[in-house]
Amino acid sequence: QAWGRLCTMASRRRERSPKDRPGDLDEEDVRGSKRGSAFKERAKERKRFLVAGAKGFPGADKAPKSGDVQPGSEAPRKSQKGEDGGPVRLGSLDAPFTSNAETVAEVPWLSSGLRVRFIDEDGPFKSSYLKKGFVRKVDDAALVADVDVDGGTALRKVPQNVLETVVSKGCLRVEVVRGPHRGIIAELLERDAKRNIAVIRTTSTQMKGIAGDSRMELSLDDVCEFKQ
Repeated sequence: QAWGRLCTMASRRRERSPKDRPGDLDEEDVRGSKRGSAFKERAKERKRFLVAGAKGFPGADKAPKSGDVQPGSEAPRKSQKGEDGGPVRLGSLDAPFTSNAETVAEVPWLSSGLRVRFIDEDGPFKSSYLKKGFVRKVDDAALVADVDVDGGTALRKVPQNVLETVVSKGCLRVEVVRGPHRGIIAELLERDAKRNIAVIRTTSTQMKGIAGDSRMELSLDDVCEFKQ
């Protein structure tokens, strides 16, 4: 019986794999041991770093700054800043973009024979505010016009920006003052102030490539009463 027990123990030792033997480490255990040692070293270094009175992490002062562009990395994106120095966020009162008035050209629309309205409430033409008049002469280069105000007053060199287009209820003809058909004088068929729409009819002589009369729907802001 003693001999049988010895044989059984010997066979069990042979069947046990090297991984199961006490004291032996497989490849994964070795790697885990190395990682654990590295972690312990970093923990010790950080402890010494904090004991010295420093803040952050060891080696953080050697990290690349946010403004530095490393090879193969993207350059930092530019962002517009608000009045407080922070980014302009959705819902902010800060305008995301502003245009320089000097770089935005005013489009001329005045021409002789148009009926216009004064909208200068506080400027040099405030005495004619909301009055209507008839454009007599236009200086396209200076964007000014001579206007005969209803009631007999004649004003000279009135800036275009203090005038607006007019399409009265009894209007029969209009001139297209904006858009690709600018300069065409047409018959006014319908005027819808609520929808800000004007329906006009042009002739074939006015519209190149179109045979017969043509109906067109435009914004009231793009046409003006013509009375020449």
